Amino acid sequence: MQNKTTQNQTAASAKKTLTAIAQNRIVAAVLPYLGLILTVIVFYFTTGGKIFNAYNQRILIQQTIALSLICIGGVFTYTLGGLDVSLGASLGLCTLIEATVVNATGSLLLGFALAVLLAVSFGIFNGYASIKLHLPTIVTSLFLMFIGNGVQTLITLKTDTIKANYNFALFKDKNFQIAVLVAVFLVALYLYRFTRIGKNLRAMGANRKCAAQAGVSLVRYQLIAYVIIGICIAISSLFVLGRTGSSSRVTGAGYHMDVMVALILGGMPLSGGMKSRLSAAIIGPFTYTLLSNGLTLSGVLVTQVPIIKALIFFGIVVLTCRKKGLILPR
Repeated sequence: MQNKTTQNQTAASAKKTLTAIAQNRIVAAVLPYLGLILTVIVFYFTTGGKIFNAYNQRILIQQTIALSLICIGGVFTYTLGGLDVSLGASLGLCTLIEATVVNATGSLLLGFALAVLLAVSFGIFNGYASIKLHLPTIVTSLFLMFIGNGVQTLITLKTDTIKANYNFALFKDKNFQIAVLVAVFLVALYLYRFTRIGKNLRAMGANRKCAAQAGVSLVRYQLIAYVIIGICIAISSLFVLGRTGSSSRVTGAGYHMDVMVALILGGMPLSGGMKSRLSAAIIGPFTYTLLSNGLTLSGVLVTQVPIIKALIFFGIVVLTCRKKGLILPR
């Protein structure tokens, strides 16, 4: 009789635990969408609807597309629990290469091909060196960031800005921007959800030792993740260059932080693993861009915007890292 009572209590406790886990997962999945809706409502009223006029819609789409494309690739690396701070330097160099090549040859396709080669090389070095040297990716990517920023400075010593003599009207077209984003997202979704790539990356993010013992090639799949983000950076660079029409030594500066904050706003767990979701690459950047532009249009001083964004990010990190009662996944 006592054993039966103990079994019932154990079953009830297990059921309660499973229910709590399910509720936390539901909250974690829904919260980014609620955050986006709340952001839209708040800034619609604080800006008097100006944030959604035709001009601001175009600006929002241009900024969101470029950020979302990198975030899509970032999901693959963040799933591993890695942090890449060389994203901005890689993006800046890609725009410099494209602007320089298009001015010299008139071929944007050649410039884009060289940009892909550069960004993928950055990714391969970062992914391979971190595993072989047993270093966190933030360390190897920090080295790449300094190299990239140094090269940007050397190229732009004589002129702070390199203007690209090319008609970027296509890359400013709203329909084309959305079409490219949808296409890249669908390809990434297929790789992430329906192939071994996504499955093995999530397994590595959850527990590398278990993944290795299960036969997952850690080097191979980490390289794949960083190659994907390299390609996404190169594609994004076309829209960054198209929006500004030029490249300078500060192009791409701070983009690694923008990607981090955007993904977390989208519900991406800080530690990666099985709870990672590709939807964060769409929800997060749109929320982040709305937040940045909405604060300015609401009358907040430009110098105060980074402080407010930092406070919001700090709050999200605190909520994310809580041990109990999770609001966002760890």
